[in-house]
Formats: sequence, structure tokens, C-alpha cells
Amino acid sequence: MGTTPPLEWGRAKRSKVKTYAEGEVGRWARAARDVCLPGVPVAALLGFAANGAVNENTTGWLVGDEAERAKALAKGRYPLKRSDPREGYGRVGGNHLHELGPFGVEGGKTPTPVATDPECPWVSLASSDAVVKVLGRPGVTGRDWYDAVADQTVIGVANLTRHLRAIRAKLDPRLTWPEDKPVSAWAYSLAMMSWSAGSSGCARHVNAYADDLAALPEEQRWSAFLRFAGAVDDPRAKHRADEYSALRTEQKRCAGMIACEFTGEDPQWLDPGLGPERDAVYAALVKASRSED
Repeated sequence: MGTTPPLEWGRAKRSKVKTYAEGEVGRWARAARDVCLPGVPVAALLGFAANGAVNENTTGWLVGDEAERAKALAKGRYPLKRSDPREGYGRVGGNHLHELGPFGVEGGKTPTPVATDPECPWVSLASSDAVVKVLGRPGVTGRDWYDAVADQTVIGVANLTRHLRAIRAKLDPRLTWPEDKPVSAWAYSLAMMSWSAGSSGCARHVNAYADDLAALPEEQRWSAFLRFAGAVDDPRAKHRADEYSALRTEQKRCAGMIACEFTGEDPQWLDPGLGPERDAVYAALVKASRSED
């Protein structure tokens, strides 16, 4: 559930992040981190990826072409999920975003086949310098996305870098960071939130508190943003409300702290810095988010 308290959400992902850390996702996340997001713990990447899964596509399509849709309609089931393709997210006739693999890389929209739109992030990143450097080749596209765990991971980390740059470009300049330095926890948190809320939505949430946030050291800004977001119940739904975007991001940070048990990294980097206020701030975010959930 989207409004699960962050610590509870993180604990529920313990088995998943353990599997990631000990397997192919963790290995490729580390390699991609070194090229794309220096300074970010591998555990932080795995916490983000806890929201997705290997070989997952949110629309339920493997290929997503006309032939696959016709076959799915005849069977009454999506290729990748147990539901009727006439209904739900990804339904035939709809216009829904393919989000691929553990990192939910945007792979075009239905009815365009999966990972084939040349303008979508999956395809554009597959041939990027960073992805080629890590994989030693271009990433796969089209039907080959499935079972390509290395590609799902490396393109996923590169996509977080894309979101990092997108949100930086839209932030109040007082809240940005040097591009030639290791990525900070503040910057990485906003990259995660940009993936969820979109860079414009994320910037709107954060820039609303720009004067207050700019007066603080960078390492205190995320905790302050969480307090501000939970203080007022925004009547808008889901990621249009800052409390919901803050809550979903904090869930992934908590999963990252759990992942530190398996990567051997220091969880302090992912600690939101709320101190004894943590439970109260989390409760406020959950309450405000559930009022419109």
C-alpha cells in the first residue's frame, strides 16, 4: 500500500533487498553506481529498487504489440500479471506507462510496444555513454528487456541520474548542488522523488519551502522538508500532494537502511536526521497521505 509507514514498508522489503544485495542486481548496481552516481551507497540504490522487481512491467506486457494484445484478450490474462487485459493499468485501449525492472525505467506508453519508442528513457539510455561503459556494450531494447537483469539494473541506475539532473534544473538555485562532487543524500532523495512525482512535481513540492530550506545546511534540508510536508494536509491526491511524495521517498530510504545489513555499508548516510521526532513526522505524513489515498 502506498501509505504504509516507512519503517514498516522497509522491513517488509528485507528479503527482497537481501536477494538483490547478494545477487546480480547488487553486483551491477555497484558497477553502475561507480560510473553514474558516485557517493551513493549501493544500499540506497537497492532501497529504491525495492519498489519494483526483476522482470516487472507495471503495464503487464512483455512485448506489448498487437499480436500479444490479441493473444492476451483471447486468454483473458496479461502476459506478466494475473488479471484481465480489458481492465486495470495497462489495459488494451489505454495509454499507460511501461515501467521496467527493479528500477521502474520508463519504457514508453501503451499501445507502443515495450522499450521501442526511441524517445523513451529506456531506449535513449540504452545507447548512452554511461550504460555502454558499465555493460561493455549498448543495452538491449524491445523484447530483449525481459530476463536482462544487468540491463534492467544499469539502465535503472542511469535513469536515476537522469532524474537527478532533471530535478536539479528545476530547483530554486539556492537548493542545488555542485555537479562535479559526489552525490549527496539530499540530492539523491530528490532524484528518487523526481522519479515518482516527475521533476516538475518534485520541484513544486520543494520550491514551496525554498526560503526556509535555503537557510539550512544541506544535510538538514531533507528532514526539514519531511516536517514541512507533514505539517499541512494537502487536499490533492497522490503525488500532487507533497506529503505523499515525501512518504513514498522515505519508504525507499528506509528499505535502503535495511539493505545496509547486506551490503556492509553505514546506514547513517540514509538516516533522515529526524532524531526523536521521527515517529511523529512519519505518522503525520501517513495521516495526511491517507486522507486522500
